[in-house]
Amino acid sequence: MPSTLARLLVSRLFAARQLAAHLFRGLCLAGLLAIPAASAQDDPPPRADQYDELSEFLACSGNAYALCYYSGPEEPTPPGQSATPPLPCTIGGPEHADCTCYAVTEQMLEPGLRYNFVLIGSILNPVARAETELRCHEDGSNCLNMAHLASGICNNADDPHVDEYEFCQEAPVCSLLGDLETGATQSLYEGGDATLISTFSFYSSEVHNFGSQDCSENDIRLYAGCMTAPCTDEDGDGLAECKCPLYAGPYQIGQDSEGLQCNILPNVWSAANNETTPPHLPGALGGE
Repeated sequence: MPSTLARLLVSRLFAARQLAAHLFRGLCLAGLLAIPAASAQDDPPPRADQYDELSEFLACSGNAYALCYYSGPEEPTPPGQSATPPLPCTIGGPEHADCTCYAVTEQMLEPGLRYNFVLIGSILNPVARAETELRCHEDGSNCLNMAHLASGICNNADDPHVDEYEFCQEAPVCSLLGDLETGATQSLYEGGDATLISTFSFYSSEVHNFGSQDCSENDIRLYAGCMTAPCTDEDGDGLAECKCPLYAGPYQIGQDSEGLQCNILPNVWSAANNETTPPHLPGALGGE
């Protein structure tokens, strides 16, 4: 009898676990759940796009890139205008979102737009991330970064040795983003059809009211972490399609406009989680 009862209990426990697994999978496919958030004692994974210091934004130049910083709702942002295209970010499965982003395929020479930035801890290719962290340090301080550019230390015309400083050199990951001069496309991901990599820049920051809106208290804390996501730009219409990993946790969106909502399901925001807001004035970065 005891063995029969034990077998019955085990059988019912297994059935309950199977039912729970099916329910969880169904919720994921419905877009209600995503990859579990990291526990409090864990470092956030790369897809979380979390940062604390501006030095973590590595400066790259001379490459085409996708900009997903303003992607999310079906309607153009800021609300109530038509100067910007719709940049929807829709849940494409339990682990990723399909986001429409800007495709920046020409070299920007204006101060503040000369560089685009890679968040060092959010490089999704683990080999490239490890190589870059080894060279640049985990906080990005030993390579050219946003903090160095904002301070002017790496564009000081009065310092004859500025080009020799290791911390003023671009990071290894920059060489994997492509080259506008030679026409080379990205090599961060081998195979597949990705031609661009999603990075950050101040492109279109004024028209999108660049800023920060906290969504940490939102009931559904689900967002797309698009940093270094693979993208395609086949149509040549100035837009790219990017496949961004999903993450559940506190986040901020990169616009400060009246009427923006945190909960935009069935869409999600391309977002990040930070304690430091990037400089608002693009002219402070890379200017003469």
